[in-house]
Amino acid sequence: MKKQLLKGLAIIATLFAVNASAQTRYIDQVFPGVTKTSNIMYDSNAAVNVLYGQVPGIPALFSNKLKCDVYEPTGDVQTKRPLIILAHTGSYLPALVNKQTTGNKNDSSIVQIATQLALRGYVVAAIDYRSGWNPTTTNQSAATEQLLKATYRGLQDVRNAVRFFRANANTYKIDTAKIVAGGQGTGGYITYALATVNTRADIESNLKFLRGDATPMVSMDTLGDWTGLGGWAPMNYGADAAVNSNVSMVFNWGGAMGDTAWMKANSLPIVSMQCTKDPFAPYRTGNVIVPTTGITVIPNASGAAHVIPKANKMGINNKLNSYGYEDAISKRALMVPNAENNMFGFESSFPFENSPWEWWSSAILRATTAVPYQGAPTSAPFYGFLPANGREADSLSLITNPNMSASKGKAYCDTVVRFVAPRIAVQLDLTGVVGLNNFAPITPANSASLDIYDSAILVNLKWQKANAVGAAAGSTIYTFELDSMGGNFKNPVVSIPAVDVDTFSLPQNAIFDLLTTLNVPANMPIPLKWRVVASNEYYSKASSVFNISLTKKVKTSGIEDMNLNAFVNVFPNPAKDNIQVNMDNSKAPMNSLTICDIMGREVLVVNGMNTHNQNINTSAFVSGMYIITVKTSNGSVATKRFTVQ
Repeated sequence: MKKQLLKGLAIIATLFAVNASAQTRYIDQVFPGVTKTSNIMYDSNAAVNVLYGQVPGIPALFSNKLKCDVYEPTGDVQTKRPLIILAHTGSYLPALVNKQTTGNKNDSSIVQIATQLALRGYVVAAIDYRSGWNPTTTNQSAATEQLLKATYRGLQDVRNAVRFFRANANTYKIDTAKIVAGGQGTGGYITYALATVNTRADIESNLKFLRGDATPMVSMDTLGDWTGLGGWAPMNYGADAAVNSNVSMVFNWGGAMGDTAWMKANSLPIVSMQCTKDPFAPYRTGNVIVPTTGITVIPNASGAAHVIPKANKMGINNKLNSYGYEDAISKRALMVPNAENNMFGFESSFPFENSPWEWWSSAILRATTAVPYQGAPTSAPFYGFLPANGREADSLSLITNPNMSASKGKAYCDTVVRFVAPRIAVQLDLTGVVGLNNFAPITPANSASLDIYDSAILVNLKWQKANAVGAAAGSTIYTFELDSMGGNFKNPVVSIPAVDVDTFSLPQNAIFDLLTTLNVPANMPIPLKWRVVASNEYYSKASSVFNISLTKKVKTSGIEDMNLNAFVNVFPNPAKDNIQVNMDNSKAPMNSLTICDIMGREVLVVNGMNTHNQNINTSAFVSGMYIITVKTSNGSVATKRFTVQ
């Protein structure tokens, strides 16, 4: 029976168009421009391991002035804005030296995404962070340790950036309770760690990250803890413990998590976007391998396709999942195989692709043979450092970003921002007038049992409204859904939308006909459940679920069993200006009639008729479907449906 119900008839009412709301800050672009302030020093820390573990006696190579660029919406008058910190990609090495076209806060995608977020009203800080490891080593343990330490330093630097902006909140007009971190590629490894690493055991007791002698690859006593506190100089200059370094959520486009065992119930909410054929970071779970050496640097790392389902299942993303997302980007993301909310797997027709959001000038790169880094030229090997080679970086980057262009990169950046911005707004309570409050069903009550007759008697449905204060009139659709007890409302038996209402009436005979169509036996209670879903052009939210039992009642006597429908004629149908209602002369005359629209609202009532024929003027009726209920002088009832054009 339940299987039949799941395949049952859907009753769809006329759906009115939702009034488009005004642009919504933090979700849409609402500012005309962005003001950028470059090279703000947010911290100073040791760039140890920059030269493959060597520490030459050159001060310029020994310290690292960590800088960021700040993007603010031009003309913004708000004094407390949410902050988003962005960490670039680059494999913890300078651009070109890393055989890539990226590697700092001025990367094309970082600039584009920072700008797009600032246009929506956020303050955005694109940061540089400490880098350095030896990608040429063929010692697997050494490669793993160096890369792990590089990620750890990046984690500390992001937290120190949070401290800097909290301490300078008045200068940059930041709401210190609303801070988010996002990372691209390598920066995604950092933000994944930021979301999950929060105990000493995560760092020093993980079997994956122990040396052969069982000592930890990362020692907090030496390098400080995951928040940037402690350790000893020059390995780490301890941060200000009095300033909080926490953020509210993270997001990433590209990158992977070193170990999903780091994920706990108190981990931060995570939103992830990643290419499904990413060759450098596994989309699911797999080894991270250095392309130039074939060395595995992180065994069994996990990407978006395994991280996000686990985060959703563990309840880490509960607040994000309290909403449905009605924007076109979110709906497209759910079309990807094995899709989940808060995850977008970018599919590609190429064998592998990992950075479609990047672009650069091949001509300029191919002419570049040197880049400055920490005061040292990298046009030739220096203290073992690889020389820069723009031609090589351009060629290698095009392999994993085929058809690279500015238009392609900007389109992907636009998708990243449009996917993550509505979710940031939910997590930080920034949805404003497009938000949807929690709401609940009212009538029929939970566990109610209803007898359904072939009758025009109305079943009244009622629920709370979910409109946020200030929502535009007509901006919210409420959809009543009826489903089987074992169903999940993905294919409800009944789905009836209505605009800005909290009540709906449905004639019993419509439900009776549905149950009959589904071959439901007479006089047998059928357990079902019902809920209401509120939605606007941005979000949707479901009410709590009530159980209900419906019984199709069929008796051998009584006026409920008298079906006069066959003896009543309504014409013309569809109608324009008039309809004629005729009762067969063999039956009692009509005493009254009531006309309701499809939402159950009374449109016309005529009493004291005592006739077999009645003309009704419909010229003032709105186009749509109507239900006419006729009562005879002996109390019998008949119903008919007609349409007004």
